[in-house]
Amino acid sequence: MNLSRLLLAFSALTFFGLSLTGAAKASTIEQARLTGTWTGPLTLPGGRQAVSITINQYANGTTAAVLHAAEPQLDNIALRVVRSADSVVFYADNAGYRFVAQPLADGKRLRGQWQQPGFRTTLVLARVQASEERAASPASPKSRKAAEARGTSVYMTEDVQVTSTNSLPVAAGLGGSLRMPMGQGPFPAVMLLSDESTASPANAGHNLLDELADYLTRQGMAVLTLDSRGQGRSMALPVASSNAELVADAQSGLLFLRTHSGIDPMQVGILGHGAGANIALVAATQAPAPAFLVALGAAGVNGQELLARQTSLVNQAGEADTAQAAWSLREMQVMDRARQLTVGLSPPAAQAQLARQQYHLEALAKQRSDALYKRQYAMLEIIRQTPDNSQAQAIVANMLKQIYPNLAPATAHIRAGQLTSPWYRSLLVFNPQPELQKVSCPTLLLHGTADKQVPSALNLPLLEKGLKGNKRVKTLKLDGVNHAFQAPAYEQTMVSSEALESISEWVLQQVKQ
Repeated sequence: MNLSRLLLAFSALTFFGLSLTGAAKASTIEQARLTGTWTGPLTLPGGRQAVSITINQYANGTTAAVLHAAEPQLDNIALRVVRSADSVVFYADNAGYRFVAQPLADGKRLRGQWQQPGFRTTLVLARVQASEERAASPASPKSRKAAEARGTSVYMTEDVQVTSTNSLPVAAGLGGSLRMPMGQGPFPAVMLLSDESTASPANAGHNLLDELADYLTRQGMAVLTLDSRGQGRSMALPVASSNAELVADAQSGLLFLRTHSGIDPMQVGILGHGAGANIALVAATQAPAPAFLVALGAAGVNGQELLARQTSLVNQAGEADTAQAAWSLREMQVMDRARQLTVGLSPPAAQAQLARQQYHLEALAKQRSDALYKRQYAMLEIIRQTPDNSQAQAIVANMLKQIYPNLAPATAHIRAGQLTSPWYRSLLVFNPQPELQKVSCPTLLLHGTADKQVPSALNLPLLEKGLKGNKRVKTLKLDGVNHAFQAPAYEQTMVSSEALESISEWVLQQVKQ
């Protein structure tokens, strides 16, 4: 019986699936007697499973431990460590599990009681010599190979609270998570900023920043991610009403990293995606500048121009663009019909007919896109020129119903309220160009050629123009990658491996200099 089924069958045990974090100050047990990897068989009802615990100490004197199990999905689980004069206890607090152990006289074994609700057993773990650690790991060969390819196989994750410089009330703060590599610090670090724009639909089942955080931490980077204001662990903070507030939040995150005992304050960088990339670019102009900056899908045009070119301004995060989907379906139907009509034609004639049909469809799509852009630009101009929200919302709701005939009147009024909110009004007048000229740190600009929300052909040249005074700028375009940095080969469910590798390679070059 494999370990996951075993735990589910035994009192619905979920210990190995929990990601718990923690650390405790060193006590009278010598650190040399604990640091390293310990492995042994854990006897559970139904069979035995190989497990190991890796123990490390940070530069600030705290101890951290991570559990490894045989199955990849149950691997890399952090444990809280508490030591006394003669024992060490590894806790999974939320699940009620613990391993109470004592180092034996030979210094090569930990022996004690493994406890979980309704069950207790003796567990003996043997210290693994450094040369044997790889062979002793109970992870599957497939899991181990993947971990080796991505770098460090384990890291610690802890919930953090970052006090924003403009938090109201003062006691409120930004909540998030800090991933720290195992081993001796101080580590280089990066803060990740999400795409705050609600005009950029989320992708179901996918989180770009989570993928990046995991990947970069496995390369030896500390990574800070913060929940957006008014969401998750940042619920206490009001939703941002301007870019200035988000820039202040970014500065607070950078300060948090620079003052962390396990992080090298001279190697703290910033990475932003979409609107977060533009926030990162502005934050990088303020002293002290970050050690490096990565801008993923940043806008080079002003806010009104950017929003007007969105395929749809009326979709909530995660909603499909039904108008675009309908057009795509029509294109497929037309091309299918065209292929049917080529039956019996010679290959050159058939190819020519399909090419003519494709050209016609592309021309129609451009006409449709241009018309939508003009109508949305005019609507956004009304918002910009109409400070009275009630008046602006009435006009915008009417225009939305004209632009999107299938939009319900109630939905049109809701969207009109969103488009006239302080956040959108701030975005409409935002111009990145003056700030770009002040960015002096090493900068990576990364765009996907399939990005329809912030097209590279329009935005990259303007970004490069604004940053032309900075001699440490690198620009990369990834073929077939969309705004969420997903490639079609992954069926829109995973971050492009080329994107992950390109970002990691460039960032590691900066922190090794």
